[in-house]
Amino acid sequence: MKKRYKKKKRSSVQLTGVVDHVKKRFCFVTVDGMTEDIKVRAQNMNGAIHEDSVELHLINNFSSNIEGRITKVIERKLSEFTGTIEDNKDFAFFIPNNKKIYSDFFIKKRNSEKFSNKKKYLAKITSWTGGKKPFAKVIRSIGDIGSNEAEIHTIMHDFNLPYKFSEEVEKETEKLNDIISEKEIGKRKDLRKEISFTIDPDDAKDFDDALSIKINNDLYEIGIHIADVSHFFNTKGLINKEAEKRATSVYLVDRTIPMLPEKLSNDLCSLRPNVDRLTFSVLIKMNKDYEIVDKWIGRTVIHSKKRFTYENAQDTIDQNKGEFLEELVNLNRIAKHHRKKRFENGSFNFKSNEVKFQLDEKKKPIQIIKKERKDTHKMVEEFMLLANKIVAEEINEYEKKYNKRYTFVYRIHEDPDKAKLVELKKYIKQFGYSINVDEKNLSSSINDLMKKIKGKPEENSIEKFAIRSMSKARYSTDKEKHFGLAFKNYSHFTSPIRRFPDVMVHRLLQYYINGSKPKDKLYYEVLCKHCSQMEVNATKAERESIKYKQAEFMSNFIGEEFDGVITGITEWGIYVEITKTKCEGLVKISSLTDDKYDFDNEKVIIIGRRNKKSYSLGKEVKVNVTGTNIEKRTIDLDLL
Repeated sequence: MKKRYKKKKRSSVQLTGVVDHVKKRFCFVTVDGMTEDIKVRAQNMNGAIHEDSVELHLINNFSSNIEGRITKVIERKLSEFTGTIEDNKDFAFFIPNNKKIYSDFFIKKRNSEKFSNKKKYLAKITSWTGGKKPFAKVIRSIGDIGSNEAEIHTIMHDFNLPYKFSEEVEKETEKLNDIISEKEIGKRKDLRKEISFTIDPDDAKDFDDALSIKINNDLYEIGIHIADVSHFFNTKGLINKEAEKRATSVYLVDRTIPMLPEKLSNDLCSLRPNVDRLTFSVLIKMNKDYEIVDKWIGRTVIHSKKRFTYENAQDTIDQNKGEFLEELVNLNRIAKHHRKKRFENGSFNFKSNEVKFQLDEKKKPIQIIKKERKDTHKMVEEFMLLANKIVAEEINEYEKKYNKRYTFVYRIHEDPDKAKLVELKKYIKQFGYSINVDEKNLSSSINDLMKKIKGKPEENSIEKFAIRSMSKARYSTDKEKHFGLAFKNYSHFTSPIRRFPDVMVHRLLQYYINGSKPKDKLYYEVLCKHCSQMEVNATKAERESIKYKQAEFMSNFIGEEFDGVITGITEWGIYVEITKTKCEGLVKISSLTDDKYDFDNEKVIIIGRRNKKSYSLGKEVKVNVTGTNIEKRTIDLDLL
């Protein structure tokens, strides 16, 4: 006779987690150590809001879909919000901008207090009990709805981005010595007489990296020189604490929110021309077949001879004349060889679809330009990839030499989820393409796919789908491969002015070069997780600023017709990217009046019930711009 086992009631288990309020009717709570998030219906949220830390109990004892009830809000991450106000005589309602806050706030007005429906405000929750509307007070007006300062400050606030550095951090920065002592130079390899130069965007102010090359005894001696940021502040100061917290610089359309104060990022650490600068270098010797035969990693001092932009470095190569022509040509040739080899080894070759905005003096967009990737972009990128790879591999050599594990910060990229690859394969089949999802052949198969779709209407949609099928790269102390680059080990070493993981890598390298024993992992594990989260947050903020400027730009073209390509299909409508401006807008399914249309989730198409007309991803269409909402950052379109 089979034994009967009594199932343990889930309701007796108390858990803690963080709220992700995905829809008005329910949220999910992420609990560390659980592979599945816990669903909580709105009536069981007990006043919790997005990103709150909460206590909860499980309530469905036997269901496979875990559900819970929030019993207590432990900590509110968000207490201040940006939004608009609906004003009444004795009270007002505050409507938050945050799309994951599904309640408006009650504001009890003081005396003759008045609010404008044309402005944005910052408000703070003062009390919130149970399921009732929260009470809030208005802190201040941010500005007129649609104005650059109001909208950008809204994005900064919604993504918890800092407005400025504290006075204490600025004071600590001002005390930094801007004179390089002879004693410090004596501790380093002196490369000031070598020809080195930087290559950066035309509007860059922080120059992280410089390159050098010379030929000696039939060997190419290449230098990849990175700003020695960690020299200027230690782990105990306020600068370090703030840099840890920020973790990354954030590049909004109209401004940069730097990780480091300006004196560091744009001056002391920036590898400006014609001044001595402290660097951390990877020096490589290659033979005539461009194979690495020797390498050295350590602290150096350089004196950059020129500041190139990508454009004028490219012009020098293309026109075969100009300063440091021989160096640029040699570097470009070597980079092309290593790039080709990298792709042959399975590195992905996704193209960049980034845009940049030309703004007028009032920060209004007057032109959208697709960023062009020149050979000089690829050249610099290739040497940075090479330096990052060599640095990660250096730790392997320490481990083999001393037969122990060394704590380090890696940039890892795990294998794609099998289910997502099956979805990708199914999706591209409708266009007549296929991929081999076998692990050994996947990279080359996807690269072949990218070649086949190049220049075709479906190119963007397939590439976006393929990128979404990939795992997200992240920072970790675990030594794992980087799938997308096909590197066994990889790190981030080359951008310490704008990425805190690179600062940690510099410090760890120097510790180990000095003979230090392996560092404890805990600090670095915590910071790796934090830096990965802040990177995702920065990317989202940057995208929001782009969407805002795109909506603002397209408001100049209401009523005009454009060619476009379908980039997304949902049950509520069709997303179309306008070919000329690279702006994406929505054709609502309700605006398709010639028939009743249904969404086929499996085929990812919208099809008419009567006329059988269908709209699929990658299809070329003509659209009319019917409206924009700058505050919501949306563009409305009609199909023609």
